[in-house]
Amino acid sequence: MVFARGFAAGARDRLVASDPGLHRLHQALSAGVAISTTIGLQHVYSRAVGARAQDALVATLLGAVVALTGWAALGEPRPWPKVRTAVFFPVAILAGMLPSAAVAGHSGATLGVLVVLLFLTVYIRRFGPAFSFYGTMVWIGFVFTAFLRLTVAEIPSLLLTVAISSAWVLLLSLTVLRVRPARTLRRVQQAFGARARAVAGACSELLRSPADDTESHLIRLRSRQLRLAETALVIDAWSATTGALPGGWSASALRRRTLEAHLVVDDLATAAAALSMPGDDEARTAADIARHLARNEYPAARRRAAQVCAAARTPAGARSSPLLLRFAEAALAFTDFAAWERTPPRTDDVPDFSPAAALVLGGLPGSSAVARGVEARGGWARLRGLSQPSRQALQVAVAGALAIVLGRLLSPDHYYWAVAAALLAFAGTATSAESVTKAGSAVVGTLLGLGVGVSVAELAAGHTAAVLVVIVVSLVLSLYLAQLSYAFTALFTTTAIVQLYTLLHELSRHLLLLRLEETALGAAIGALVALLFLRTGTRDTVRAARGRYFDAVADVLRGLTEPGLDGAPSPGTPELDARLRTLDLRTHQLALVANPLTIPIGYPVVRHNGPRRGRYRMALHTSLSLRVRTVAATVEYDADPFRPGLVRAIGTLADAAEALGATPPDSARPPDDVSRLLAEAEDALWSESLSGPPDAAVRALIGMAQLLGRLASLSSQVRAPGPGRRARTTAEAEAEAEAEAEAGGLRNEVPPGCDASLRR
Repeated sequence: MVFARGFAAGARDRLVASDPGLHRLHQALSAGVAISTTIGLQHVYSRAVGARAQDALVATLLGAVVALTGWAALGEPRPWPKVRTAVFFPVAILAGMLPSAAVAGHSGATLGVLVVLLFLTVYIRRFGPAFSFYGTMVWIGFVFTAFLRLTVAEIPSLLLTVAISSAWVLLLSLTVLRVRPARTLRRVQQAFGARARAVAGACSELLRSPADDTESHLIRLRSRQLRLAETALVIDAWSATTGALPGGWSASALRRRTLEAHLVVDDLATAAAALSMPGDDEARTAADIARHLARNEYPAARRRAAQVCAAARTPAGARSSPLLLRFAEAALAFTDFAAWERTPPRTDDVPDFSPAAALVLGGLPGSSAVARGVEARGGWARLRGLSQPSRQALQVAVAGALAIVLGRLLSPDHYYWAVAAALLAFAGTATSAESVTKAGSAVVGTLLGLGVGVSVAELAAGHTAAVLVVIVVSLVLSLYLAQLSYAFTALFTTTAIVQLYTLLHELSRHLLLLRLEETALGAAIGALVALLFLRTGTRDTVRAARGRYFDAVADVLRGLTEPGLDGAPSPGTPELDARLRTLDLRTHQLALVANPLTIPIGYPVVRHNGPRRGRYRMALHTSLSLRVRTVAATVEYDADPFRPGLVRAIGTLADAAEALGATPPDSARPPDDVSRLLAEAEDALWSESLSGPPDAAVRALIGMAQLLGRLASLSSQVRAPGPGRRARTTAEAEAEAEAEAEAGGLRNEVPPGCDASLRR
């Protein structure tokens, strides 16, 4: 029974943590309800007007597609923006239908209009998320009209079908299926707790790991801390939504409380990283406490941590490592999460609260927000200077034209499958690596979907209701799993399409093989265009994100030494809290665009890609973000945060961070100005510690300086070895920094074979 409860709690934590706020689950299930009820509504309408069976089927299919696309567009929690968005659904469909019907029967004109529409469907994305869906509807209207060979006279009846579906979906989104901001915010807070427990679980694994596997567990720990910071950003974004905050709370107060909770988890992870000693009794004790926290067994964790704290106060316990005591104290604070939202902290209210990142359909913005300022490579010089949406529109137009020409060679009637695959390679992507990955996922998902679809079609053959259920369930799964990989979307969408062809009595082996061929052709065209024409380079985008990241680091550090309006230190003010959240956003964006560098994606996409090195670099950046938050907290409670030596060191570290952001990440050696600034900062900090044991602020800043130095010299110290050259271990690369820390009495206990930078 105890095992069952623990398993259920763990499964719930994994579900909540995978989907902060359960917004993705809500949208997917609601889309299933919207599609199902729209099918029923269209069926009733068709019978009421006496439509023929074939016309009723066409109207039902169009209405269901509009319901699916329209529901995805109505993720905005506010009512009036939903109304404004839904009003133009019929207009977008009409914008695709009219040109298609006007050029019907003229093959050359049809293809030319299609290329123009492909360009426009992507170009209008610059005007906001809603226009991405308008562009999709324009494409749907064109393809529907061309596929069914509709005339202009037949459009009004179908347009009424579109209007009915649009009105119904809007009504559902405003009533029974509406997004409730307050409930969503509570769920995101629960996801924060679940991801915090995942961090505790990573701490337990690290503390129990053997010596030769410690570094991989450290990287996994930093990865989970990065996911925790992303959840904090979602809380920040939802807190700016009208009606989301609980009574008595302001958005700035919730931001401050979330930061306080975040710092507790950071402290737990830092203590675990410093304490990890394979075979050490204290490490095993800390691992037991962390395991209880990870399993949501807070009473047991509190009892064990309290025993450690009590033992440390005895004469015998005074000789034990202070790291275990620090870990136990962090665990005790961790167990207070159950009450973390009850009482607002004391903080200045901000009338015009601005979240670090605005919500985009209920989630954080994608990589396009980073790539907009990156110049393209390849193509005409004048085109490379265009904005990222304009460049991508040209890429789609070129890929679409090639897909039309080559796709018609395979099948004059089904070339639009190749066009759709080429178009999807640029949907929700910003860099060439993302486009290639999505194109490859589309082919893999289509191949698997054909197999699954045929198997299910054989089981549901002759049962129309069962086929409709399979279609709806497949579409729900495609929406819910889209964030994990586009391969899942392609798999379940293809499964639904196979069932659709059974309803139309057109399912055949030749048709399925043709769909796979057209999809593979379109995906290959999309990938090649993304790589060769106006390519937005992955490394260029990472370089831009990295520069913004180090600018955010410098911005936080400068905020620590800027007096407030009343002359008091600025640490702990809403302004500094906002800067810390901006740093978390920059860390998230860097991880987002650098993701292709952390996976074995292949030489043609990202040359000289080293996944291990990429994961290690991202772990170092996450460690630095953790260290900046720690510095902000220690300086806030410092007795004299405006000591000349401390102010000088913080300012110099800010200058070093800015200089590092302006340095290419793959430079052959650290730039002289960065090395000089870091040396000046460390000299100032060592001078501060000469009068006595260094306080928490000085220790935190020294650790931060060493992390910045590690990032500055990373390229030359961990690059891939050439033939016959032994790879240098990260422990060897940190030997000098460890010697300096030991000489100053600041040595962290670091197991052999592990990188000390990840522990700070």
